[in-house]
Amino acid sequence: MTMTPTSASQAVPEALFGRSPDSRSAAILKGEQLKDSIQVGQRRDHRFFLTMAILGAITVFVGYFPSYYQKPMESVLPLTPSPVLANIIHIHAAVMSTYILFFVMQTALVSVNRKALHMTLGWASVILIPTMVTLGTVAVIYAAKAGHKSQWPDIETAAAINIFDGYVYAILAAVALLLRAKPQAHKRLMFYSLVCLIAPAIARSPAIRFGPAGVTIVVFAFLLAGPVYDWITSRRIHPAYLWSLPFIIATMPPTRLAVAHTQAWHHFVDWIIVTVN
Repeated sequence: MTMTPTSASQAVPEALFGRSPDSRSAAILKGEQLKDSIQVGQRRDHRFFLTMAILGAITVFVGYFPSYYQKPMESVLPLTPSPVLANIIHIHAAVMSTYILFFVMQTALVSVNRKALHMTLGWASVILIPTMVTLGTVAVIYAAKAGHKSQWPDIETAAAINIFDGYVYAILAAVALLLRAKPQAHKRLMFYSLVCLIAPAIARSPAIRFGPAGVTIVVFAFLLAGPVYDWITSRRIHPAYLWSLPFIIATMPPTRLAVAHTQAWHHFVDWIIVTVN
């Protein structure tokens, strides 16, 4: 005996699926919209961090151009001769330049979705980070032994001002590597490590014409760019900024000057100058 399906019997298969065809289509559409939104946000992030990396590289080039990068051009352009640099300073500058270019390349690889290559090359940071800190420390010691104090009152103060940048950079970069499985925190901490690394270049850039205030404004423009970007795009600031920014501020020149004014620091720097050949 053949039975003609009723409206009630037709509803049974749909009930078994748990939702109607219309609701399933709406869920699929919503999922696709969410995926598209995430992809748009990722592309926007990539553009922001790549832009900041490039700006950081430009800042280094501009800041160190008169003392380092112009050297190959002095024979063909009417430039004021740059100072003669010791071999250790050349090595330090070459490694730092390599790292800055490496940083831009790593950021660009993520932007073009070459994340596997980015992660593989990222292991070079395990060597580059301590190398950068070691060379930076040696360069500061060399400057102290040579009596270079720049605009600071004595070599001990100059050493305190210059030596902290490398270690703050290293701490942030090391934490960023430890958090590489959390991309949102990783890229923000790497960005902040870059800002700490380029701070001396900012102090040598045209911003110095406006005195310490000009340098401070540029440094904070870099530091606040990330949190402001977060707030504009997501109405929240990532926790990585919330703890790393106070850390950076706590290690800025006022703290370094307080350290530099202590007798212990003066004795330490003097001991280093006498001990290291």
